[in-house]
Amino acid sequence: MAEPGREEATPRALRVMRRVVIGLTLVWASVIAAVVAARISFPLELEWMEGGALHQALRIQRGLPIYGAPSLDFVPFLYPPLYPGLLAALGSALPLGYTLARAVSVVAMIATAAGLWRIAELAGKPLAHRAAAVGLFLSGYVFTFRWYDVGRADSLMIALLVWALALVLGPQRAISWRSAAVAGALAAAAFWTKQTAAPLIVASGAAALAAAPRRLLRALIIYTSTTGALVLGGLWVGERASDGWLWTYLFELHQTHAFNLERFTSKSWGMLAHAAPFLLALGVLSLGTWLKRRPRADGEALRAWGVMAAAGLGVSALGYATQWAEPNAFIPGVALGAAFLAVALPVGGRGELVALGLCACQLAFALVVEPIYQPIQDEGLRGLARSYQWQAPRRTAPSEEQRARAAALRAELEAGASGERGVLALQRPWWSVLAGGPGHVGSMNFNDIPLTPRRALQEELRQRVRAGEFSSIWLEGEPPRWLSGALRGRYREARRLRGAQRVRPLSGYMSESGMVTPYLADQVLWVPTR
Repeated sequence: MAEPGREEATPRALRVMRRVVIGLTLVWASVIAAVVAARISFPLELEWMEGGALHQALRIQRGLPIYGAPSLDFVPFLYPPLYPGLLAALGSALPLGYTLARAVSVVAMIATAAGLWRIAELAGKPLAHRAAAVGLFLSGYVFTFRWYDVGRADSLMIALLVWALALVLGPQRAISWRSAAVAGALAAAAFWTKQTAAPLIVASGAAALAAAPRRLLRALIIYTSTTGALVLGGLWVGERASDGWLWTYLFELHQTHAFNLERFTSKSWGMLAHAAPFLLALGVLSLGTWLKRRPRADGEALRAWGVMAAAGLGVSALGYATQWAEPNAFIPGVALGAAFLAVALPVGGRGELVALGLCACQLAFALVVEPIYQPIQDEGLRGLARSYQWQAPRRTAPSEEQRARAAALRAELEAGASGERGVLALQRPWWSVLAGGPGHVGSMNFNDIPLTPRRALQEELRQRVRAGEFSSIWLEGEPPRWLSGALRGRYREARRLRGAQRVRPLSGYMSESGMVTPYLADQVLWVPTR
């Protein structure tokens, strides 16, 4: 905030630009609030793997192991247990389902925005800069595949990490041992939410040393000791409790996923520049100025958050280059990049006017334009004209027709809950639970495990299909080759939903917004032939 009498001394153009940035941030907050209100109670998946997180939470509620030998009943996603564990705890008092899972992510998104505001505030930045940190984070919603509010672990992980960093890197003074210990606990919790936090936690130590090695040394020792004890101690306990399966799922199976070098070396950076051209211009224009100027009063914060922004972008590119990854991998880069820009924005003069102007342009650009990078990937600059689309609410918020179709399909699933035989939905395993069943392995789980146990589970599932154990089978697209023979003669196609008739997710894979090439496969219901 400006000091008394300072506002009058600020040039009018700069005062106006500050208000524009604050106003655009309020617009973004309003848009996200409207989107959340429209999506949080959607009757089926907003993102196709939400059901897997809920299934894991249900297992925890029932006292069943979540890390063990793969079976048709359950194979976990390759993530730590904190997010489903939190859902399980909350689900003891509230209905365990899609809405609860999304509510946790929405609260985490708000916490991340508050943490970014606090980081800029601790750096002594004016109101407009704090608003810019929040606005730039919220404006990454579409670029990260509309992921902030879905029932997945990403939003909780980044919220825990941002607040850990705010405690250990934010203050411009000595940090109490209590604050350092809390920061370490939050960082460890971020790791136990998603492993992506691990390299960022390491980077936070480097950031503290780069910022103020003497002032932060005591706090850094407490912070790293607390984090290390909770992470390594948790791994030790978890390994013994799971007979060694915890490490298999959290680390070893990740190593079997292919690495796409092109995504890491070029496509990730091209996508970032394509989605945030005004921030790219801000960086280019400002770099020379920052290098030529004398050391700034906020030099500590600049060094610390510069390290974290670089780490966030690197981790994002690395994550996106991993097999099966989607652009939710860019969330760390978006959040930590927003923190760095808020701290790095100059205060006063023409520099702040230009910098805030570019931030305002980016906020407005992201509000009305959706970046689609594939035309550039395919055609180079010839595809530039087709690489941007106007934002369309139908790609983000469900229409009344979509909601009605999803509600009708869910009611159909729940109506069969009294039946003796279960429902198999290979891409939507939570549908089995909605129909009164115990849940089952999903198609993504098959992708995650090695070939030998995968083939064994596929054979077991074929035997169950041949035995007619399922009252209905829902498939996205045609039956996979390994299953089609078991269906033949025992199940028949009862319904085929095409085009707008399908009940698709609204984020990520299988959604209209999530596919570079539109997802066209039908949704097919199979029932026993007799």
